[in-house]
Amino acid sequence: MNPLLLANKVWNKLFKTNLNLSFSQCGEDIILLFLINSLGLKGVKYLDIGTNDPREMNNTYLLYLKGHQGVCVEPDPAFHRKISRCRPKDMLIKAGVALTNQDNADFFLMDDPVLNTFSLAEAENMVDKHHRKIRKKISVQLVAINEILETHFTFETPLVISLDVEGLDFQILESIDYSRYRPGIICVETVEFSNNLSGKKDVAIAEFLNRRDYLLYADTHINSIFIDKYLLPKA
Repeated sequence: MNPLLLANKVWNKLFKTNLNLSFSQCGEDIILLFLINSLGLKGVKYLDIGTNDPREMNNTYLLYLKGHQGVCVEPDPAFHRKISRCRPKDMLIKAGVALTNQDNADFFLMDDPVLNTFSLAEAENMVDKHHRKIRKKISVQLVAINEILETHFTFETPLVISLDVEGLDFQILESIDYSRYRPGIICVETVEFSNNLSGKKDVAIAEFLNRRDYLLYADTHINSIFIDKYLLPKA
């Protein structure tokens, strides 16, 4: 049997046990699932920007196993086949998210794929301060986030957005047209990379979302989870 298919069967079997599985870095997926279940939400859609590995350290794979579906946006070709095989019910966009009118941009593949980035400054910071290496630079197609939302979420906004793009998270959140697309839950990386949890917290993201009536529900230090206050039941 194909090793990847065998691994999928093992994961699915484990998932049907009483084990409290988490695939996220710090249990973010369990928090997301708790929110979804507590609010009685059904048929949840998600938009996973910067999917990277479709299972390991991933915030939406647990939701996928629970029967929810969505769109995975991943620019690194090394992960495309694995995403398609592990999550065949999800839509895969083999691109990055555009912040300008550019159709393509340089994408820096780091020695650790979780650190891949479109930001040259972020890549150079990894090299200079954290002794990482840039393995390769490739040109990658870009798609605007509002175009993704319009094309793939025609009849409903994705309830959950998971965002991890190494240095460009704030700019992507800022580019969303909240008057047309209003995600109910946003999970976003809000701390600088470090090897010992000493990275600086990005308060600008919280301030920006607070002004748009999103409340901080949970924080794992690495990621923050915000919820649209209008999604909460009235007291």
